[in-house]
Amino acid sequence: MPDIMQFDGGSEADRTQILAAHDGYLRANAAYDWQALKAIWGGDPTNVFFNMNGHTYLGLEQWSRLWRYYAEHKESGWWEPFDVKVIVRGEMAVVTCHRKTTSRWKPETGKPDAGHEDKSFTSRSTMVLVKENGDWKTVHAHFSEGRDTPRPGGV
Repeated sequence: MPDIMQFDGGSEADRTQILAAHDGYLRANAAYDWQALKAIWGGDPTNVFFNMNGHTYLGLEQWSRLWRYYAEHKESGWWEPFDVKVIVRGEMAVVTCHRKTTSRWKPETGKPDAGHEDKSFTSRSTMVLVKENGDWKTVHAHFSEGRDTPRPGGV
């Protein structure tokens, strides 16, 4: 469990289920286990996933295809979450966090795709979940790489 976690709203049962869905995502992501996405991703084919590669993916089918590609070409490992915030409003929740990880391209698969060179880095994630038939399912995810450079304007 992450060191720092903040909750705003939701019952204890909701919070437990939402964190379980988030943990399920982190575990699936560590191995690019595209089949595990079925348990956490909502069934609507118009659900949107903004990947760190800068592209937009719609629905489970596109996300699964991307992960099958990554599983062949990359080694990911655990994305250590920190600064986790969970906001629950009725049957919708937002989970934000930062994550530390190391990513490696499998050299036997050729030259790394642009932006996929081996590195350790911090990323940010936002996941939106809704309650579907009593279960919390992710309907939107947005991931981006964090920066440690000075903030514009010193903000």
